[in-house]
Amino acid sequence: MESMLKYNINNKVKVKLTQNGRDELKRQHEELWKDIPKGPPYEYRPPHENKDGWSEWPLWCLMASLGHMCSMGPNVPFETEVLLEVEP
Repeated sequence: MESMLKYNINNKVKVKLTQNGRDELKRQHEELWKDIPKGPPYEYRPPHENKDGWSEWPLWCLMASLGHMCSMGPNVPFETEVLLEVEP
């Protein structure tokens, strides 16, 4: 039996977004609010990235927002190496 890590999709992951990922998140914000007459209640704010470029997400949220862009191609939404939050 291969070694497996049990991981809860509510736990955090850290990723380095690509420009494609940043653009998609902004597009989703604009799409969500495009038909509201007064516009969004606040301007788009990109995810916080630390000084090394990592942003933190619950795994389910990352996949709900950017999973449709994940493929074996050049236009990935985040770099392929991720950091997983593991419980001791």
